[in-house]
Amino acid sequence: MVVSTANTSICLESLVLAVAATTAPPRLSFDLVEFVGHDLTLGTSTSQSLLTSFPWLVSTMMEIEKVQIAYPGAWLLDHPQALGMESQYFRWTPSLDETERNQWDFSSYLPSAVVILLGQNDPETDLYSHGLQGFLLRLRKHYAHCAILVLSEPRGHRVRQSQAAVHALNDAGDQDIYYIDTTDWVQDGSDFLDPVHLSDQGHERFARRLSPWLHTKLIWPRQPFPDPFPNPNLPRDWHTMDVGQEQSIGLPGSVSFDSGNTFTLWGSGTDIKDNQDAFRYVFQALSGDGSIQATIGSHSAFASCAKAGLMIREHLSLGSPHVMLGISPAEGLFLQTRHTNLSPSHLVRKTRGSPPYHFRVTRKANLILAQISQTTTTQWDTFANLTLPLARDVYVGLAVTSCDPSVVSVAKFGDVVLQGGVGSGTYRSSSTTTTATITAAGKLTGNFDSKYNSYYGNKAIIPSINPTKPKAKAKEDEEKPIGGGNDNDNADTNGRFIYQV
Repeated sequence: MVVSTANTSICLESLVLAVAATTAPPRLSFDLVEFVGHDLTLGTSTSQSLLTSFPWLVSTMMEIEKVQIAYPGAWLLDHPQALGMESQYFRWTPSLDETERNQWDFSSYLPSAVVILLGQNDPETDLYSHGLQGFLLRLRKHYAHCAILVLSEPRGHRVRQSQAAVHALNDAGDQDIYYIDTTDWVQDGSDFLDPVHLSDQGHERFARRLSPWLHTKLIWPRQPFPDPFPNPNLPRDWHTMDVGQEQSIGLPGSVSFDSGNTFTLWGSGTDIKDNQDAFRYVFQALSGDGSIQATIGSHSAFASCAKAGLMIREHLSLGSPHVMLGISPAEGLFLQTRHTNLSPSHLVRKTRGSPPYHFRVTRKANLILAQISQTTTTQWDTFANLTLPLARDVYVGLAVTSCDPSVVSVAKFGDVVLQGGVGSGTYRSSSTTTTATITAAGKLTGNFDSKYNSYYGNKAIIPSINPTKPKAKAKEDEEKPIGGGNDNDNADTNGRFIYQV
């Protein structure tokens, strides 16, 4: 292999071979993938630059051809200092002479897929979403049938705007543009050289996570993205990880799902506060509206600032926007938010309280309703209403931090009910029904009755083990209607069927 930089030429004169050596033509793949981006796409600051970049590693692992279209510090959007990728991609040339900037000849090759990683250098603005949508539309005009994969930045920059652009084009009919969240592929610490550049190890991990996702879109017919590996300690669709920088996390956390329908979380970490978090998270994916409810039965902590609670989080990197309703020795009952990526968190409200306590957080569009109850899950008090713009696809779950990376804090979460997530259902022995509405003033209100456990709003969301599996006939060991007997016996007055997991 002979490699040079872009602004030099290669003059290969000859090869000197051993006496018994032979040459053979290289193995060429019919699949060619374009990688579009900035420093990460170039492998900047890695040991061998391009040769240790994640695109190069992916192409080697998958034995495919590649093109890397990137430059250091690249923006998506045009700005006063330079053209962004939204323009430069279509008129690529090393020349700075305006007259020599010809349009790129898109007939020179046809990629099977385009992988885009941009956003960390652009400012935090909704203009990014419009710019990305326009860029993808122009790209589609030249590549009518290729798969386009938009990767999130590893630290979560422009997640909400990137999702919005992809979802808008999906809703308009283009189902071959995909958004992929990469914020749990690498971890702050040994995977990063600095806040911008991945290490060799980080690029290797990133490439190994991307390869199976990309593979599904290079075969025909295209296949769904691979499912996450199941956790044998948790019910289906639940996952867990330590969020944060390695040194800030300290001791690794863990979780168990007990026979009494209780999640027990052991979590370390410096805190869930300021502009970076370190904690243990047990979560599911949530798309659009939904809610989570749980009872914190106990919380053991060494530090007064330790926290345990319910969290809706935009992504899985350390500085994600989020809302958390929980309990702490120092704050009592509290609600906190972070509105933008890697910005300081904000304490919305606190009041005295200690376990056991019931908590519930409901999301409807950009409105968040936080509710609490000390004695029962049939009567709820509104703790706070607030507006928090988050991406459409987020994560919802249970969080624990010890506020001291040298120890762990332990919390028990019972009566967990999740509505709207991938694995919506009830994770407890008893069940309730949720009601949440928007008032004329634009605030969320809600209450419960004790009969059913489905979410009631403007649209019913029926919890199920597998949303894609028809519920024609309940089985003893799978989906069982409450009360047994005929399915119609378990329909509410509106004809909606209620299932218990």
